[in-house]
Parts: sequence; C-alpha cells; structure tokens
Amino acid sequence: MGKTNVVFWENQGPDDIIYAYEHDDLRTLTSVTVPEHAVAIFARDGQLTGVLEPGRHMITSSNIPWLTKLYNLALGYKETPFKVQIIFVSLKMFNGKWGIRAMIKAAQGYEVPITLMSNGDFQFRINDIPVFYTQVLGGLKSYTTGDVNMFMKSFINEQITQQLTKQCYMDVYGNLEKASTTTKVMVEQYFQQRGVELLSLKISEVRTTDEDQKKIFEYLQFSSANGEAFKRYEVMDRMADAIGNSEGGAAMGTGMLLFPQMYQQLQQQPLYGVQGQQAAAAQMQQQPKVLCPYCGSPNDYPYKFCNNCGQPSPQAQSQQPPQPQAAAPAPGGAPRFNNCPYCGQNISGLPKTPKFCPYCSEQLY
Repeated sequence: MGKTNVVFWENQGPDDIIYAYEHDDLRTLTSVTVPEHAVAIFARDGQLTGVLEPGRHMITSSNIPWLTKLYNLALGYKETPFKVQIIFVSLKMFNGKWGIRAMIKAAQGYEVPITLMSNGDFQFRINDIPVFYTQVLGGLKSYTTGDVNMFMKSFINEQITQQLTKQCYMDVYGNLEKASTTTKVMVEQYFQQRGVELLSLKISEVRTTDEDQKKIFEYLQFSSANGEAFKRYEVMDRMADAIGNSEGGAAMGTGMLLFPQMYQQLQQQPLYGVQGQQAAAAQMQQQPKVLCPYCGSPNDYPYKFCNNCGQPSPQAQSQQPPQPQAAAPAPGGAPRFNNCPYCGQNISGLPKTPKFCPYCSEQLY
C-alpha cells in the first residue's frame, strides 16, 4: 500500500494476527481505521505511546509530520528522525498446533528415561496489548503473522516439553485428558507473562519408540501382582527346561512336577534377573525332586516307580520294565538292602529301605 493519509488493515485474513503499516513517517492529519475485534498500537521512537481501540482515529498529537519536515529542511536529515509505527493486533481466538520430541521417565518406580513423541493443538488470544508489544513484538526482527506464529509454536513447544518431562510417560499415556489439563495449568502463567491468554491445550497423541515400548510392557508385566506370578512361572518353566536338558534326562518334561518347596522359595525370595534364575536352576539340579502324579509324594530324581504307591513314573510307562533279579536274603527284622534285589539299582543312600523299589516298583518287603 502506498503512502496515504488513510491507514487501515489491508487484506486482513482469518488467520492474520498482526499487521504493521509499512511507512513510519505519517502525513499530517492521518486517519487510522481500526477494524472490529482488533486494536492498533501507536509507537513513537520505539516506545509504546498509545493503543487505538476499534473505530476511526485522527493522528494530530505533537504535529509529528510538521516536525519531521522541519528537521529535514533545517538539519538535512535524509529520513525522519521521528519513527512512528502503527501495528494492528487482532484480538480474535487463534488455533495452533504443537509437536515435541524429548526424554521422559517411563513410570513411577521405573526411572529409566525413554523417548517421548507427542503432539496436539492449542487455542490462544492476545489479551494484554502493552505486555504483548514489549515481551513479544519487541524481540522480533519484523512484524508479520508468520513471525508471531513461529514464536508461539517455539514458545509452547518449549513450555510443554519442560512440563511433560516432569511427569511419567505412563501417567500421561494412561489419561491424556488429565495430562492436558495439568499441562495447561502449569504453562498458562508463562503465556500471561507475555500478554497472551492460553484458552485451551490438548494432547492428541503420546507415543514412544518400539524398543522403549517393549521395555515398558515388560516392566508393567512384571511389576503387577499378576505379573509377579507370571514371572515365577516363567522361572520355574526355565528351570524345568534346564534340568531336562542336563545330563541324566528330563524331569518328566513338565514344570508342574517340580518339588513344591522350590515354588515356595520362589514366592518368598525376590528374583533378580537372569543370574537369579540361573542360580535357582542350579539349586534345582543339585537336589531335584519330583512329585508322583498319582499320590503326590516326593521322589528323588530320577525315579521309575513311586516309593510310596509303587505307580510307575510317566517316563517309565513308555519303557519296558527291567527283568528282576533274585532277591538277596533279608536280615532279621525290616529288610535292609544296598541294592534292589530285582533291578540291581543302588538304594543304600536312602534313609530306609522303601516298601517298593523306586526304580522297578517291585515290593521289597
């Protein structure tokens, strides 16, 4: 727009926040027309001298144009020594979008930082013109809507990053509405300090990397009551596999036959990762015991027949029973054998001679 005696907001768009009149040397009796839902900042020599409300205004104070011409003639100035700026500022509500990438604590009790990727939108309007001029426009190199939008986006990204990273990822992820309200309350004071009213703030999406998401899932899986039971089950299953893969054969191939005292120890003692699991498996290998699937009595591993009810083990059922050997003469009273008289297995290490041989199931007495 060329130099004229009438100043107004030319080609105002729905998303325009500010408009600065391009000339800074006004003519005598310049008319300034301020549109509805806007104001005009009148600044002289870089200082705010007044705010023009909506309507038509005539600029006559201080005879600025006459003084400008006088200085030019008398002192030979090539440009006006009095810099006058008229900046229109819209008071409408504006929508903006934000997006951040930062580091945040995963969850309460899980202090490992993970990647936070979040975005959303916000609404704002300018409500304190003098503060907005000094705190925002005063720091900009030019006065355009693009410059203000760039400032607002950078400013809100910085504030949201600072506030969200004080929280935990799972708290934000689990309740976006509450996190949005909490974040708005924490950041709106910084907008007020710049003459801007933050009307609303919404967190639309919160996510993290696939690797960090897996870490959180494992943590939550094993930190809950059900997760603790699941963890013990996994440890027992791994120990059964370790025993089964060890020299001497599988412990019936199932974790359900593990000696119940070991499960009680797992419930009473915390698990400390892979090392704890390996130590528990080693303990199981040193003193392995399995339960008879028929009567529930414990048997030393390996066994072929239960030393209480004489029923064959699941492993022995798939094998041909060995041929019995002649029984050794029994001493007076309860018989005592070093070896089974039928299968020849060494049973001297047992506290007492069982009623049935744990290897061939033959009745010993």
